[in-house]
Amino acid sequence: MNNMYTFLKRVAAIAWLIILAVWLIIGFGFISNAHANPLFARQTSLKCSSCHTIYPELTPFGRKFKLGGYTLGEREKIPLAFMAIVSRNSIRDNTDKSTGDKLFAKNRELVVEAASLFTGGKFTDYAGGFVQWTYNNLSTTDNQRYVGHGALDNTDLRLVKMTGSEEKPTFFGLTLHNNPTVQDVWNTTPAWSFPYYSPTIAGPGRGVATFLESGVRVAGIGAYTYLFDSLYVEATSYSTAKGPLSALRWGTPDVQRVSLSGSNPYWRIAYTFGGDHQNLTIGNFGSRVTMAAPDATPQGNRFTDLGFDATYQFFSKDDHHIITAMASTIHEKADWRAGFPNGNNDNPTSNLRSTRAKLSYLYDRTYGITGAVFKLTGDADFARFPTNNGKPDTSGYIVELNYWPHYIFNWDPQANVRFGLQYTGYTKFNGSKTNYDSTLRDAKDNNTLYLYAWFMF
Repeated sequence: MNNMYTFLKRVAAIAWLIILAVWLIIGFGFISNAHANPLFARQTSLKCSSCHTIYPELTPFGRKFKLGGYTLGEREKIPLAFMAIVSRNSIRDNTDKSTGDKLFAKNRELVVEAASLFTGGKFTDYAGGFVQWTYNNLSTTDNQRYVGHGALDNTDLRLVKMTGSEEKPTFFGLTLHNNPTVQDVWNTTPAWSFPYYSPTIAGPGRGVATFLESGVRVAGIGAYTYLFDSLYVEATSYSTAKGPLSALRWGTPDVQRVSLSGSNPYWRIAYTFGGDHQNLTIGNFGSRVTMAAPDATPQGNRFTDLGFDATYQFFSKDDHHIITAMASTIHEKADWRAGFPNGNNDNPTSNLRSTRAKLSYLYDRTYGITGAVFKLTGDADFARFPTNNGKPDTSGYIVELNYWPHYIFNWDPQANVRFGLQYTGYTKFNGSKTNYDSTLRDAKDNNTLYLYAWFMF
C-alpha cells in the first residue's frame, strides 16, 4: 500500500512539472505582445487592490482567486511580472561591546536588497500557479562581504474545480508547493505573515523559528476544499524535495534544505463568518514532521507544531477605510531522538511557543499604519541556545507606516510602488533584557529602523 502511494505521489509530481514546463514553453512563444503589467492584474483586468490590502495581504476576493487556482480571467501570452526592493537598514548599536567589532555588514547603507521574477497565472480553466524566482543581493556573507544568490522562491501549483455560484462558491483542489503554508490564503500562517517585508541583511531577527516558520524548501502535495464561501479544510503531505520534485528547491541555499523521513502530515481548518465588507475567520493548523535520521543515529528528530489563528477584516462601503486585525500562535514540541544525549540538547524533549498579532489601518488604499507584537518563549537548553540563561525568549513590537501612491507611472497605470518605514523594538532578546550573550549587549541595542521602496512591474 505504501509503495502504491509513493508511486502515485511521484506520478502526480511529474504530471505537475510537465504541465508547468509545457505551459511556460507555450507562454514564452508569444513575445510580440508583451506588456509591463503585474501578472494577475493583467490577467484579470483588475487593479492589484482588488486582491490585496497591503501586498501580499489578501482581501476576500483575493482569497477566492487563489483558492480558484489563479484561473480567473484570460491566460496571458507573456505571464511575467518583476519585483525589486531597495532599502536602508539601521540597527541602534551595531557593535560587539566586548570587542568593539561590527556585527552586521551593510548597516546604514542604501542597497538593492532583492529582485524577483514571477510567472504563473492561468494554465487552463482548471489549472494555474504562482512561481517566484528571487535574486537575493545580500544572501550570504564571508567576512562581512555579501554575495548575491538566485533561487526558486515560493511556488504553488494547483488543479481546481469550482461549483456553486460566484457569490457562494465551493472549491475542490489539489496543490503542489515548496514552502509549508505558502498555499494558505490567510496571512496569519508563517509563509505570508506580517511583517511582509523585513531586512534580509543579517540582523537580529525574531528568535528561533518553529518548523512551520523556518521557510525550508520541501515538497508539499495536498488536497483542499472550500465549502459555501465559509469552511476551508486541507490535508497535505510534506516530503524531501528529491527526484522530479528536486526542481522545487532549485538553487536553494543549504540552510533551507532539509531531508524528511517519509511523508509528514499537515492539516488546516478555517471557518469564515460574514461577507466581503466585514468578516471574521478562526482556524487551526499543524504539522508532524520527522527529519531523516543522520547516519550515526537510528531515528531522526521529530517536530509537532500546533497552531491557532484569527483574522478580522472591515472594508467601509465607500472603500476609504480598511481595518485588519490578525493573531496567531504556534506551539512546537520537539523530540530530540537524534540530538539527545549526544551533546546537542540538554533534554530529550523541548517546547517552543511563538505568538504574533497585528492591527492595520489603510486609508483610501494609499496610507497605512500597522502596529504589531511578537513573542517567542521556550524551554531552557544550554546546548541548543548559547545564551546566558539557556533560553531563546525574544519579544518586541513593530510599527510600520506605508505609502502606496496610485498611477505613479504614466506609462503603466497598473505598475505598483510602495514605500515603507518600519521600526522594530526589542523588549527581550535571546532570553534576557540586558547583557543577553556576555558581550554587554542589551535587547534594545538590536532595535532596527528599516526604510524600503518596493516596486512591481
